[in-house]
Amino acid sequence: MTTQDIDPMFDRAARQFNSNLKALDEDVLRLEEWLNTQPHLPKLLDKNSLRNFVILNKCSIEIAKQKIDNYFSIRAKMPEVALGINPKLPYHKTFNEAAFLVEYPQPTDEMYRLIFFQAKGESLPESYEPINFVKKFHTIQEMRMRDGVMCGDVVVVDYRGFPLSIALKVTPMLVYKTLLLYERILSARLKAVHSINTAPYIMNIVRALKSVIKPKVFERLYFHPDLDSLKKVIRPDLLPVDFGGEGLSLQELEDALEEKYRKNQDLFDRIDEIKVDESLRPSKLEDNELLGYYGNFKKLEVD
Repeated sequence: MTTQDIDPMFDRAARQFNSNLKALDEDVLRLEEWLNTQPHLPKLLDKNSLRNFVILNKCSIEIAKQKIDNYFSIRAKMPEVALGINPKLPYHKTFNEAAFLVEYPQPTDEMYRLIFFQAKGESLPESYEPINFVKKFHTIQEMRMRDGVMCGDVVVVDYRGFPLSIALKVTPMLVYKTLLLYERILSARLKAVHSINTAPYIMNIVRALKSVIKPKVFERLYFHPDLDSLKKVIRPDLLPVDFGGEGLSLQELEDALEEKYRKNQDLFDRIDEIKVDESLRPSKLEDNELLGYYGNFKKLEVD
């Protein structure tokens, strides 16, 4: 693939961090060279994935290396939220019967992607497990990593049909691990969470979770009294008709995603097999200004 064949949005994204498409391609080559010197890491990331790792980490190669290593390594440490995301697994069908969790294909003007959640029917069933939301969300991110530009997410949640019994399953530990997965494995950036139909008990739980949510993330939570308020921050053409907008319906968005999953079933089968052989991890690398050092990264936080 030549530079001309790459989604031009990558160039726009790179320029946010004083880079450009040519420099981004050079960064991808450097990451590929580095990956070839990491025998403990599986060979699973294509060029589009590597471009996204660079963009999501503000065009810092060293931080991208850390996040790529985490992408593979943390799965063994947090299997309950990081594994079992294959769309062919039973949880996927069960989730689809209960709720929508879909991504809008067109980005916002700021190049963010919109993700929508809404219960199907009047209420989520008592059997609904919030951890399956995490797995489904992870599935969407894995697909987009290889098919599009990742600059950040805007999540829209409709709490209609979200009973107290389900809300109480959203524990501080689950939220903590979810945010850890989102930031440390997927390198993703959460730009905003917009909520509607938020019952008082939901607000009480949100306040109780404040201790495990970083202040900068907590400040990105917005609660709207009605759809008119939501439409002031999201363009109507990007808002599904189910949310009072002019865009595609949630069912149309779900059908499109399911078709994409079917076409990429082999990818998710390979993701299921990810294993890091720690016995092969290099202890160090010669001082190399292009590749840096093996496994010796500082603990960094990226917006």
